[in-house]
Amino acid sequence: MGLAFVLKDEKMHYTYSEKKIGSSFTLVSGNNISAALETATKDLKFFWNQGSKEVKMKVNHLPISLMPNQIACTNYNQEVMLISDRTELVALFFNREFYCIHTYDQEVSCNGLLFFGSDPTAILQLDSDEKEKLSMLIHVLQQEFIIHDSNQEEMLRILLKRFIIRLTRLGRRQLLKSSGKQDEIDLIRSFNVLVEEHFKEKKTVAEYAELLFKSPKTLSNVFSKISKTSPLQIIHERIVTEAKRLLLFTDMPIKSIGYDLGYEEYSQFSKFFKKAVGLSPGEFRESKE
Repeated sequence: MGLAFVLKDEKMHYTYSEKKIGSSFTLVSGNNISAALETATKDLKFFWNQGSKEVKMKVNHLPISLMPNQIACTNYNQEVMLISDRTELVALFFNREFYCIHTYDQEVSCNGLLFFGSDPTAILQLDSDEKEKLSMLIHVLQQEFIIHDSNQEEMLRILLKRFIIRLTRLGRRQLLKSSGKQDEIDLIRSFNVLVEEHFKEKKTVAEYAELLFKSPKTLSNVFSKISKTSPLQIIHERIVTEAKRLLLFTDMPIKSIGYDLGYEEYSQFSKFFKKAVGLSPGEFRESKE
């Protein structure tokens, strides 16, 4: 069973919102996605390439190729830009108020594996069985978006959770180097969440290990066992990503950017950035003009 009927619906754009608590959930396809992105800056997002060609996008200004039958998962701190044709793309956007405050299962929460796992942007490959099951879920979601009754919000949230559970099961198989113990997987997620909260002021693995009540060695060993990247790489990549964003999309003086990112001396920031990117902050800004 495919989702051809969705791909033909280039005007698909359903949104549920509740003004009292500011919750929102959107299902959108094709060329409507770019417009929907403009008001979804603080949402968690799924992008599903249902076509036969790759879709090019940028996540925090890093190029990503989303191949056929792949789903990209992005969190609320990541900026997404669609570069190539998106007519066969389907996206789900939802904010913390809609889903996170109602979900207490850590593995499928807003701080779960899909959004704060070992990869900055999780990309999952669907097989024919998963494609069929997720297509059916999208179809049922379409129907529920047009039913306006007292149960609509809860039904939409249940269907979204089913979607996330299926992707989380895939993620455990595809994103982690080994099955790993649950407490080790939880530790990686917790570390990534803390990096998002503190990367501007905390720059060492030891500082995060202290917050997690672990030794730096324990933290590094867990990452070595399960993750494709080291904890220090994650810290550095998050700082560089934010630096690039500020250099490209703001007029902030470079010294101010360094200070905002926790570097009291410009020379420290410049040396760190050049080592990571290969260009000084000034050269990087000029190269993108």
